Amino acid sequence: MNTRACWEARGRQTFLGFGMALWMGLSLGVEAVASTNHWAFKPSRKPDVPTRFRASHAGSNPIDAFIFSTLQGQGMAPAGPAEPAVLLRRITFDLTGLPPTPEELGNFLKRPTEKAYAEVVERLLASPHYGERWGRHWMDVARYADTAGDNADYPVPEIRLYRDYIINAFNQDMPYDQFVEEQLAGDILAKRGPPDRHAERVVATGFLALSRRYGTGPFELWHLTLENTLETVSQAFLGLNLKCARCHDHKFDPATMRDYYGLYGIFASTEFPWAGSEEVQSKNFPRQKFVSLVPEAMAAPSLSAWQARLAALRSKIAQAEKLKPGDKPGEERWKKDLEALKQEFRILERPGSPADLPVAYAVQDGKAMDAFLQLRGEPGNHGPMVPRCAPNFLAGGGPLAIPDGTSGRLEFARWVTRPDNPLTARVMVNRIWQHHFGRGIVATPNNLGVRGDAPSHPELLDYLASRFVEGGWSVKAVHRLIVSSKTYRMSSGKAPANHSRDPSNRYYSSFERRRLEAEEIRDAMLFASGGLDLTRPGGHPFPPPEKWTWTQHKPFKDCYESSHRSVYLMTQRLQRHPFMGLFDGPDTNSSTEARRVSTVPQQALFALNNAFVENQARLLARRVLASTASEREKLRELCSRAWGRFPTQPEELLFRDWIGRAAASLKDSAGANGGAVEEAWTGLARVVLISNEFMYVD
Repeated sequence: MNTRACWEARGRQTFLGFGMALWMGLSLGVEAVASTNHWAFKPSRKPDVPTRFRASHAGSNPIDAFIFSTLQGQGMAPAGPAEPAVLLRRITFDLTGLPPTPEELGNFLKRPTEKAYAEVVERLLASPHYGERWGRHWMDVARYADTAGDNADYPVPEIRLYRDYIINAFNQDMPYDQFVEEQLAGDILAKRGPPDRHAERVVATGFLALSRRYGTGPFELWHLTLENTLETVSQAFLGLNLKCARCHDHKFDPATMRDYYGLYGIFASTEFPWAGSEEVQSKNFPRQKFVSLVPEAMAAPSLSAWQARLAALRSKIAQAEKLKPGDKPGEERWKKDLEALKQEFRILERPGSPADLPVAYAVQDGKAMDAFLQLRGEPGNHGPMVPRCAPNFLAGGGPLAIPDGTSGRLEFARWVTRPDNPLTARVMVNRIWQHHFGRGIVATPNNLGVRGDAPSHPELLDYLASRFVEGGWSVKAVHRLIVSSKTYRMSSGKAPANHSRDPSNRYYSSFERRRLEAEEIRDAMLFASGGLDLTRPGGHPFPPPEKWTWTQHKPFKDCYESSHRSVYLMTQRLQRHPFMGLFDGPDTNSSTEARRVSTVPQQALFALNNAFVENQARLLARRVLASTASEREKLRELCSRAWGRFPTQPEELLFRDWIGRAAASLKDSAGANGGAVEEAWTGLARVVLISNEFMYVD
C-alpha cells in the first residue's frame, strides 16, 4: 500500500472511530436522561391499599392486600396457613436467630391464637437476642471484620465496640435515620452532646473506619480505601453502586464523575485511623489516629503526659546511642540498657494512645478540602476541582451548605435521611423484607438503580417506605407489620398450578423454605446441646500490640474457640473463619447484600466427621438422658430442641426401634450397658442435628 492509500485508510478508521464514539455518546446521553425517570429515583409516595381481591383472602393487614391482589391478577391463590409449630420456629429464628425452647413450643401449641402469636412476637422483639440476629444482618452490609485488611491484616481489638453499638441500636429500636446519621457523622454529633452519648456516637463511625486498608505503610494507596468507603456508603444507604463513576460518568445510572468526587471530597476531609503495620526498613509503624471515647478536654491531660513520656524516651535513646563505650564489658551493659529503653518506648508507642485513655477505631474531621476530579480514576491525573456535594440527580442533591473547616459528613448524613430522599427508606424496608422472606421486593438490595432488579411489588415497597418514615423510622414497627400478615404466616407448600406460573415464587404465593445461615446452624447446635453461652463476651484474646510481628509474608492468622453466639466470633479479612466460610458466611472485604447458599460435599463431610458436631450431639444426648422422663418424653425433648416440633408417631416408632437395636449391638461389643445407651442416643442426636429438618426453616 502506498503512502497516500495508507493515510486514506487511517483517515477512514479515524472517521469511523469518531462516528462510533459520537453515536455511543449520544446513546449514553439519551439513556442517562431516561434513567433519571427510573422508578427508584422518583419521589416516594404512599399508594392506596388495593381493595379488589377475593373477600375470602381479606384481612386487616395492608401487606396482604398488595400481595393477594397481585396473586389474583396472576391467576394464583395463596397457600394456607403454616402449622403452629412451623410458624413458631420460623418467627423465632427470624427475629432471634435461635430455635424455640421445648417450653416455648409446648406453651404455644396449647394456645396457638392470634393473641398468643402477637405475644410471641413482642417477646422476641424485646429479647436481647433480637439485636444479635438483626445486627448481624447489618454487619454483612457494613463489611464488618476484626482486622484491617492491609498486607499483614493487623487486628483491630477496638472494632468490637462498633459491633456492640449495632446490636444495641437494634435492641433499642434506635430510629433508623438516627442510626444512619451517627454512623456517618457520630463524632461531630458527639461534640454537641449530650455527654452520656459521646462515646457511643464516636464508636458509631466505625462504619467508615472499617473501610479496607491496602499496602503496608500508613495510609498507603489511600484512594483505594476511600473508594471502598464510597462504594459501601452508597450501597448501604442509597442502594446504588457509584464505583463506576470513579473513572467516567456512570453508563446506566445518572451519577456523574462530579457526583462521585463531590462525595470523595467529604471523606477525603475525614481523618481515618491506622491499625499499625509491619517494620519496613527498620521503621516500626505504630497505630495512629484512634479516637478518644472521652471529650477532648478530658483526654488532654492523659495525651500530654503520654506524649511527654515518649519524647523523653526518644531523647534518652538518642543520647544513649551517642555514648557507646569503647571497652567490651561496658558495651554489653550499654546494649542491655539501650534495649530496655527501646522496649519501653515500643510498649508505650505501639498502641497509638495512652494505656489509661479508652479509644475507638473511629473517624473524625480532618483537613477540610474539595477533591480534584481524577481523570481515568488515576489519583495523580487531576481534572477540575469539584465542590463537596450530594448526587445531583436525587432530591435535594447538589452542593451542601458545609461550614468552613468541616468535612461535610453531617450535612451529607442529613441529606441521606431527608424524608424526601427517594432511596433511603426504600432500601432499608427492602432489606427488612429480604431477611423475613429470603428475597427482597427488589432482589438486588445494594442496587436499586437501572441495572438492578425490578421490584416485584413496587406499590408495596413504596407503601412500606412511607409507613417507615411516618412511624419515626422504627425498624421494629416494620417487623410487626410484616410478621402479623397472612403473607408471612403462609405455609411453604407449593401448589402445582402456582409453581408452573411462578417457579421462583416471585409473587409470594407461599412461604419460601430457606436453609439456616452459618451463624444459625452453629448457634442452634450449641443451643440444643446446652453448650451455648448467651452472655455478651468481652474483647478477643489478641496478643498485646507490642508483640505484634506480623508481616505481609506472615500475616496475622488465628481462630479463637468460643462458646458464645457466632455474631461474636473473631472475623478476619484475609482469612475466612472455617465454619463461616464453609456455610456461606459474608464477604468481609465488601458489602454483602445477600448471602449465597451452596450445597457442597465439604458441608456433609463436616457434619459427619467434625469434632464440633460430635461434641454437640453427645452433649444433647446427655442432656436428654439426664431427664427421669420416659423414653417417649426423651424423644419428644430431643426433637423439640433440634427441630422445634415433636416427633410424629412413625418417627417415634422408628427412633425407639433404632435405639434399642443400636444399644444392644453396642452392649455386645463394648460390654457396658450405660456406655452403650449413651452411644446409641449420641448417634441418634447426630442424625437429628445434621438432618434437613434441622438445617432448614419452613
